[in-house]
Amino acid sequence: MAIYLRGVGGVAGICSGKAIRYDPHVSGTPLDTTDITTLIGHFARARDTAALQLRELGRILHDEGRNAEAAIFDAQALLAEEPLLFEEVERQVQQGNQQLDQALTLTIARMRTMLAQLDDPYLRERADDLDAIGHAIRSALYGAPRQLAEIPAGAIVVANQLTPAEIFALRNRRIAGFVTSAGGITSHTLILARAFAIPAVIGLGRATSVISEGAELIIDGAAALLIIDPDAAEQQLYQRRASDGSQPHPPDQQRSTPGRLADGRLVALWANINRPEEVQTALEFGAEGIGLFRTEFLFLDRTLPPDEDEQYTAYCRVLQQMAGRPVIIRTIDIGADKRPSYLNLPHEANPMLGLRGIRLAAHLPELLHTQLRALLRAAPCGDLRIMFPMITSITELEWGKQQLRQAAVSLSSGTHTYRREVPLGVMIETPAAALIADQLAPEVSFVSIGSNDLAQYVLAIDRNNADIAHHYTHDSPAVLRLIARTIAMARRLNMPVSVCGEFAGTAAGASLLVGMGANALSMTPYAIPAVKEQLHTLTLAQARAAARHAIGK
Repeated sequence: MAIYLRGVGGVAGICSGKAIRYDPHVSGTPLDTTDITTLIGHFARARDTAALQLRELGRILHDEGRNAEAAIFDAQALLAEEPLLFEEVERQVQQGNQQLDQALTLTIARMRTMLAQLDDPYLRERADDLDAIGHAIRSALYGAPRQLAEIPAGAIVVANQLTPAEIFALRNRRIAGFVTSAGGITSHTLILARAFAIPAVIGLGRATSVISEGAELIIDGAAALLIIDPDAAEQQLYQRRASDGSQPHPPDQQRSTPGRLADGRLVALWANINRPEEVQTALEFGAEGIGLFRTEFLFLDRTLPPDEDEQYTAYCRVLQQMAGRPVIIRTIDIGADKRPSYLNLPHEANPMLGLRGIRLAAHLPELLHTQLRALLRAAPCGDLRIMFPMITSITELEWGKQQLRQAAVSLSSGTHTYRREVPLGVMIETPAAALIADQLAPEVSFVSIGSNDLAQYVLAIDRNNADIAHHYTHDSPAVLRLIARTIAMARRLNMPVSVCGEFAGTAAGASLLVGMGANALSMTPYAIPAVKEQLHTLTLAQARAAARHAIGK
């Protein structure tokens, strides 16, 4: 079965090829000397060589008219010559308890820590430049790795990280594309890959460990999507898109066309977003609404929680930009892997099963109260719908509804404009919620199935555990049967039901979910054009038949 991995970013383009793992491990055996002066001399020459090589790469790009990209190598050359780097390595070696390679590793780690503590996300990501400098210096000390020159044309490179210099080298290897575990949306690796038009997906995390050497891969860079072992239908779809030269931004006609099947049945295609800044992208890719607005960005990377006015401004901004289209805003789902330091949350042996979502809100109700007040105030700005996460019982839902009523009462005695009645929904992302969907649905206005966590909990698999992540498959019959059962329960009650998660943003997944009866699918904005194209080729009867086959009925 195919495995779908979504990265934090990508480079637009569609390609397919066989996986080639690249793990250079440029490090070394101790140099053939213990004399401190000689070791420091080796390091100084390696540093100068690395800086010279980086400047040469910059010169080549300047000559090509790529001044912005050339500046990356110019800056790295200056960083290689930074006195602090040399002085700290020298100090470590002089202490006599560090080999040269160890001294360089420790120095880079300390400098990375300094950058990681800065508030500016751009400067924090410049820590990757330090790794690139360390790599360049080690290559000068011990010789460049041979694997890079051996990568065949047409391969898809799988690596933990690629330095800008390696991207420069790979463009001449005519590789199909690359994927990395590390990397962020402002990384220099991503910037250079865009400049050289190399399709890529970055920031996949430890999940790249499930990619075996020689595996068939498809990269949809615009959607930041990697498909491992795609089936024949997906291979044909992406081959067609690649041969058609499909652009990452759909044409105006396709963008304004609603999601529908070949026989005319409408399927709303919504976008998942993490920040207000992403609304414009969602609209550009044809989103008919926001099916999941994650609000955690307001609570993370800060020393105090956001106040009511800050939240109101963010929510109202999204609603106004969506101009009357539906916007489902999920209340805070922090805890688990998102633990703000200012909350002083207790240590948990298994945080994914601990204080998170609605449970954490019950633990710290003032956080939810402030958020609900801000949401009710923002409701007049557009079509706002509120959704509670991680519901597992009627009791939790009733508590959440009580908090919403109390927030409305608290606003009634003030001067703020607000809307008392707002559509309320629940996210079905635990097996418990799925099994009692017939009890939860009558208490709310809509339900939304969160396929990512639901698959994780149904399969009892930590999707971030590299050793078992290959077993984490959304199209497992067990997961699909529970999703189908949940949709059927909701539809019997005439309840709108949507699915948000990675599975909804794949051509195969969208087909099955529509066949099960989902009214709407919510996904990363970049996936909307491909899903829309797939649905246009499919009738409802075909989708239903595919769904029955997938769940074994």
